[in-house]
Formats: sequence, C-alpha cells, structure tokens
Amino acid sequence: MHDPAGEALRALTRPGMGTENAGPALRALARMLRPRTVVEVGAGSSTLHLLLGLSDARSEAAEDRRIVRGEVAAEERASVLRPRSVLDDYAPKLLVIDDFSVPGTSAHRVRETARTLGLDAMLTFIERDFFALADHELDAWGPLDLVWLDAGTQADDAGFLTSLWPRVAPGGTVVLHEPYLATTVETYETHETHDTYAGQDRGRVACRVVPTPLLQELRRQAALPDAGFDVLALGEPHKHRQTGLLLLRKHGAGERDRGVPFPEELRALGEIDSAVAPRLGPAVETSGAETAGAETAGTGIAGTEAADGILAALADDTRRTVYSAVVLQADTTQGIAERLGMAPARCAKSLAALERAGLIASTEKLWTPVDDVWRQAAPRRPRPRPQAVIPSKQGKRRVFLEGLVPLFAPDRRYPEAEVNEILREVHPDVAALRRHLVEERLLARADGRYWRP
Repeated sequence: MHDPAGEALRALTRPGMGTENAGPALRALARMLRPRTVVEVGAGSSTLHLLLGLSDARSEAAEDRRIVRGEVAAEERASVLRPRSVLDDYAPKLLVIDDFSVPGTSAHRVRETARTLGLDAMLTFIERDFFALADHELDAWGPLDLVWLDAGTQADDAGFLTSLWPRVAPGGTVVLHEPYLATTVETYETHETHDTYAGQDRGRVACRVVPTPLLQELRRQAALPDAGFDVLALGEPHKHRQTGLLLLRKHGAGERDRGVPFPEELRALGEIDSAVAPRLGPAVETSGAETAGAETAGTGIAGTEAADGILAALADDTRRTVYSAVVLQADTTQGIAERLGMAPARCAKSLAALERAGLIASTEKLWTPVDDVWRQAAPRRPRPRPQAVIPSKQGKRRVFLEGLVPLFAPDRRYPEAEVNEILREVHPDVAALRRHLVEERLLARADGRYWRP
C-alpha cells in the first residue's frame, strides 16, 4: 500500500543517526497532548513527525467534537471526554526556528515535503538564529504547549530553556534530545591501605554513559519544594550517542500539593483504609498544620477530611440516589434496594461508601442518615491566616518584603492575576505590595508579568 508520509520520512531520516525512536515518540506526544502552539528549534525529520502528529490530533479532535455534539454515536468515547475541552475548533501550529547553518541540513527538504503532503498550513519557518530573536518576537507566539529542542550544545540548551520556559503554558511540555552522554572517567587501582588515596594508582580510563550536566541541574531544581515542574529522562541503554529523550513538564494551575496524607485521600474517595503509600525515596514529613484537626468525631472523619469525603461519596449518581432514599425513609439494605429497583449487592456497596463518609449509620439493621456530619464538616475547615501589616518605615518594610520573595519560584514568570492571588493571602492591598516589591527590585515586571530577578 502506497504510504507517501512513510516514504517522505525515510527520505529525510539519515540511517544510523539514532533518531529512529525520538521521531515516533514526538508524533505520539503531539497526539496525546493536542498542543495548539508547538515550537521546534532545529529542523529535520522530527519536523515531519510533529506535523503528522498534529494532523492526527486534528482529525481526532474533529471526531471528538462530533461525538460531543451528538452527531456521532459513541457512548464509550463520550464517557471519557471533557466536553468543554473538545468543543472549540482545534487549529494547531508548528513554529520551526532554523538558520540553515548546519552543513547537510534537511530543513529545506522538510518544508518542501510538508507542502507536498498538504501539511504546510500548520507550519511556519523562521529562518533566524534563535538567540537573535527579541523578547517581543518570542512573546508574539503566545503560550507554548510543546517545545522540541534538538540543536546546539548543552550551553545552547540552557539558553533555549532560559528564554522559552517562562513562555511555556501551565501543563506544557519541553522535550530535549540526549539526556545522557558518553565520557571517560579515571578509575583507581586500590592497594591495601586505609588512606583515601594512598595506595591507589591512577592508570585505568573507562568510558561511562552518565547524565548530562543539564539533566543533573534540572533534577536538583525539581527536587526543591514548589519547583513547579517534573523531570523524566528516557534513555536508550543500547547506545552511547543520540540516546533518549528528556521531558520537562510544567505543572498546571490545579497541581499544587493538597497536603493531605495518601491514606486519607483514598478514604475520601471511598477506597480501602489499609492502603500504605509506596516509599520510592526518603519518607515525606507531614507538618503539624497539615494534620491538625484530624481527630475523629462520631463519624470517623472530621473537618476538611469530612467535607472531602462527603463530596467524593456524593459525586457518584448511584450513591446520591441511595442516600436520598435513606434520608426519606430509614430502611434495611433489602428494603432500599427494592424501593429503588436496584440489585441488593449494588445497593450494599453504595451504602458502605456512604457509611465510610459518615453520611449514614446502621442501627438495628436500619440505615438512617447522620445529620451531624454536615455540621462537623464546615467549622473544621482551615482558617485563613491573619493578615499582615505592611510596615511604614522603609527599613522594616524592606525586611518584610524580602520575606515575601520565597512565595515566587525562581525562573518563572507570573501573570498579574496570579501575583494578586499569592499576595492576597498576606495583605488585601495587593497593588501596594506589588508596587513595593518592584520598587525594591525584589520582583521585576514587564508586559504584565512578574518574576524574581
């Protein structure tokens, strides 16, 4: 069967150069993430993989839109879709920055191939040195959902990230090639001695594949509290060059740590109480503030935990129906099932989940509602911390403002609305706090965005 895209990819790909896995992975990412704005630094066969992935995603998005609108019957697919996310037209674009300075580059052929395959409407070539682009030119691209960096050295990659990361949208992903490198390391021949280097002879030089300096630095940053991004390095153990992919994903707006222990969240979801969190690294310490007010009071769940448990329990249609039946009339499991025309086993499962949430209780085989649970949930919610007072004297105000700087992550640009949200927890006059922070040069501001200088 004739496959124009496959033939074009084979013509663009240099055999043995090690990109045979990276390209298909990028195509799969484009389908999975459905990015609207994609940036690639360094054109090549990967450009075509990205375009094909965006074309696949566009076709799938159009089909999902028809399903949500009821034009196509597909119940199972409809059950997993978020309607609001698929109703808008999906029109992705790929911006490729390449100055064609690399000898033997296939960039010109990529552009011609995209035109032949009818994919050029999504493609914009920027024939420039990336580092010659001005800030306003980068800003004009809008929020970036997917970035592919495959050009230059480790220092170049660091420069690309410095420029592009603040412009990556929440939930956006940056992909880099070669997170590992082959290098030589000096080993020692050890003689019998207790001294560290006495009795050791230099002389053996071995080749090792190790994480790149950039990967090590990014792992250190990601390990810090509130880093705001995840790091995943995928290696290819059978190679020592052109190996693997490095993925950096910026956290979305709703991905802050909720501060609730793992077993308690499972219980709120109606799952088993005996689950133990897996320990893949050092134990995570839980502060006293996170566990305060967690004492049980009659129903087994209190305060915020009770409220979360109620919401989780009543998020299910069947459990809401069963709970309504109990509220209207105390009854046995069999009686409730018969009144609702429901299988007893299914009814019993919903009753057990409602009991764990503290909404109902069993007395003399009758299920009755627990009215107290609603009063217990609301008063125990965490109280907002007291508002601070902005010192009037410049010296004291400077010290006060310096204490606010850690609220903002380094190397991240915040829109003004998010800055206001953060500062409102400190003092209601967020405009004054913003102004003081900028005047003291503790925050920088440009084009409606703020960052730590």
